[in-house]
Amino acid sequence: MSPDSTTEAPPVPLTRGCPFSPPETATAFREAGVPRRVTIWDGSRPWLITRHDQVQQVLGPSGRFGADVTDPGFPNTSSAQPAVEGNVFFRKDGDEHLPIRRILNPDFTAKRSEALRPRVAELTERLLDELPAKGKPLDLVEEYALALPTVVICEILGVPYEERHAVHESSKIMVQLSHPKEEKVAAHQALHGNLSRHMAKKRTEPDDGLLSRLVNTWVDDKGVLSFEEAVGLGTLVIGAGHETTANMIGLGILALLREPEQRDILLSDPGKYAGTATEEMMRYWSMVQTEPRRVCLEDTEIGGVLIKAGEGVICNLPAANRDPEVFVAPENLDLTRVERRHMGFGFGVHQCLGQNLSRVEMQEAWPRLFQRYPTLRLAVAEDELHFRDDSLTYGLEELPVTW
Repeated sequence: MSPDSTTEAPPVPLTRGCPFSPPETATAFREAGVPRRVTIWDGSRPWLITRHDQVQQVLGPSGRFGADVTDPGFPNTSSAQPAVEGNVFFRKDGDEHLPIRRILNPDFTAKRSEALRPRVAELTERLLDELPAKGKPLDLVEEYALALPTVVICEILGVPYEERHAVHESSKIMVQLSHPKEEKVAAHQALHGNLSRHMAKKRTEPDDGLLSRLVNTWVDDKGVLSFEEAVGLGTLVIGAGHETTANMIGLGILALLREPEQRDILLSDPGKYAGTATEEMMRYWSMVQTEPRRVCLEDTEIGGVLIKAGEGVICNLPAANRDPEVFVAPENLDLTRVERRHMGFGFGVHQCLGQNLSRVEMQEAWPRLFQRYPTLRLAVAEDELHFRDDSLTYGLEELPVTW
């Protein structure tokens, strides 16, 4: 029976039997070697892609798959996605995507991110200094994993740090799959309105932040962007610039608590292993669990299956990044692994804009935490932890610890 003719099309998001492994269904599909149908919220049945090479085929430069969420065949995460993201550059292709991306690229290059490392280290140490005063047990998601990337992205953008909680609450609603459309749209409008006020003020009170450059250089001087487009870019950056990294920092802490031998490797030489640890954590967790999504623009064969123009495609990164044809012992966390073929930050022209900054934050966050608090341990049983299965990005609801 061909994959297209089977009536079995499990619902997405797929459930995980083990929080430390990809969904069993995705793993089984990968082992079968061909794309399979799944069912999403509106009853449509896009294709799920799970093999490493096939995900690269979809996300690569062929031009056969599009990222436009307003395309009728695009497998949106909810009815709110076209309304919230329809005009966002990273949901566009070609000339609607690359010119806007080039505006933001200079702020997120490897060189620029590396130049921020001393400041990231300083902010990390400040947060670590403050932990004892907060009492024990302590939720490291709220007080550390989330706090660090939030203060970093607020500094880069030029947003007052005291507004970080409002920023986070709006972002959290926008990425939760289960929230109704009205709440998602309201959260997006709240974040958009907040940044709009800041950017209007920066026209008369400019600073060195990204929001100020967007509105003063690209809107007023060059006229490349409208004011609303500039606000939209700022909303995108502040929404995506802390949520994903926060989840990864929390998951990485948990992994190092569970596997002390790997923690010992990291602490034996952070300068040597912080980089490989970051790449391995991105591969192991693959916390972007329901993306990337695409719509087929031209009939294309993948894994012997014909995907027709207008059909939706969902790439499952957790399964692809555990592909045994690419990674040795893929189920194991190995901080000495030197393979760099993971797609934790995506692949192709749409891969994560802020990946260099995210790397710096993770490389500073993990070793510094365990150097300062070597007796850190979970304050609850592991099976009492709650994971975010209904979100675009995988993560922990909270991480109670003591020391």
